[in-house]
Amino acid sequence: MSQKRSKQTDIIGIVSFGFFLLLVGAIFATTPNLLSKISDFIRDFKPQEVAPNWQLPAPEHPLDHRVLYTAIYQFCLIFAIFQVFVLGARFMLRDSIDRKAGTISSLVFWFGASQIVSWLLNKTIDSWFVFVGWLIVLVGISIVIKNAIILATPLSRET
Repeated sequence: MSQKRSKQTDIIGIVSFGFFLLLVGAIFATTPNLLSKISDFIRDFKPQEVAPNWQLPAPEHPLDHRVLYTAIYQFCLIFAIFQVFVLGARFMLRDSIDRKAGTISSLVFWFGASQIVSWLLNKTIDSWFVFVGWLIVLVGISIVIKNAIILATPLSRET
């Protein structure tokens, strides 16, 4: 039955996508001049030397984009909180372990991303490349968590 349900349309996933779009629209509607702030951020990217003879693009003034970082922080935090409700719905509807694991992984990613962006906002980290490094670590953690849950669940290995 679990396998049959996992092949059905993911209604919760569709609702999540709708909430994602709603949240993006709300962030744009409540953040003055967000498009121009995004444009300023993109124009601020310049090649920066990260090692001898090695350059990567990074914002020249990463701490000058507080309005954009605040909008991103709000998005990440609200979407993370929404993932808690999504996970509850997945358990109530007895969704597949794969979908539950994916939601737990998303929950960890979005809460983690909000924390990392808050470090940038609070100047706990002041290097763009440290920020990007933490995001890469977070993606890795999310992937490991999802797959560890799936591997640790005996029923998920049945085919």
